[in-house]
Amino acid sequence: MIAYCPSSHFAAPAEESPLRCPVTGEPLEFRGHPLFDPGAIDPALPGHWRYRAMLPVVPAGRAPITLGEGWTPLIEDVWEGLPVSWKFDALMPSGSYKDRGISVMINWLVRQGVRTVMDDSSGNAGASLACYAARAGLLARIFVPAYAPEPKKAQIAVYGAELIEVSGTRSAATEAAEAAQRGDAVYASHAWHPACLMGFMTAAWEIWEQLHRRVPDWFVAPVGYGGILLGAWRGFQHLRASGVTDGLPRLVAVQARPITPIVDAFHAGLDQVPRRSWAPPSPLADGIAVERPVRGRSILAALRQSGGTAVAVTDEEILTAQEKLARRGLFVEPTSASVAAALTHLRGTFARGETVVAVLTGLGLKKLPEFIE
Repeated sequence: MIAYCPSSHFAAPAEESPLRCPVTGEPLEFRGHPLFDPGAIDPALPGHWRYRAMLPVVPAGRAPITLGEGWTPLIEDVWEGLPVSWKFDALMPSGSYKDRGISVMINWLVRQGVRTVMDDSSGNAGASLACYAARAGLLARIFVPAYAPEPKKAQIAVYGAELIEVSGTRSAATEAAEAAQRGDAVYASHAWHPACLMGFMTAAWEIWEQLHRRVPDWFVAPVGYGGILLGAWRGFQHLRASGVTDGLPRLVAVQARPITPIVDAFHAGLDQVPRRSWAPPSPLADGIAVERPVRGRSILAALRQSGGTAVAVTDEEILTAQEKLARRGLFVEPTSASVAAALTHLRGTFARGETVVAVLTGLGLKKLPEFIE
């Protein structure tokens, strides 16, 4: 495999590549994956490691470091008259979809001999990295915004990671983590590391299998740094490039007001997210309160290539959707409920008979619901 920059076309061997493109400063992606071979799927392996043949991060003869992540349910439902399938990625070992990417990244880093990992996070990625670092016997150092929900901070700490709270916006935690890189500590960023993005591709492969080997017409996901949206898109693209399918879904990126950089850039016709100052983040959908998504250019390109769109929702809409989801047995955090709120906006967008898959990214226990008296 090679590490590749979609903007500058810089390329380097995956094992020797920097975290950032030296030309653009943007994050890299892995290219040159093994072709997707349906005959190589091994259902005897746990979770998304059924695709081990397509995930070249574990040396031959060695078992992957895993907690059984992946192969989450695809739940058929009807939302305000709209048929939808919920990809319930909240049912992961650490309670969020981040386990897809982090588990693959940890296996990659262990293969490279890394002993200490660090990241910045609003909570879910930090909890996931702390979880898998503990499983792998690594040290972890996690920088979080001070406003991050207490259950998420407690989860990071309980795994034995060093928890560092940073005052200010979500970006302040990123800046603190980047400034603290020294010695043998590796910046194992869910937003930057290409192995993490590769792990998110498995969501697409699972959906393809669960839909009886076809792709959906629409894929809807909450977007902060956009890992699950872009990773799934790369996964669907890989299926097509491998000759497994000839279709691709249309993408919908969902963000919560007031922090909507992808939504604003998309509807303004921009190919990159401009730098600007934002109002204080929503205290509700903290998981997508990201002012500067580092893969913004690639996310915007994916939305346009797919013929998709981007939608912003309010806290009030999210709370309503979170309660309605819970009343049908789907207990998710507010960030996840944003996709259900977005479906209400999009009912006129989907044609009759089209298959809509929306991913529910985080468990409700991550942040106690405000609608419970």
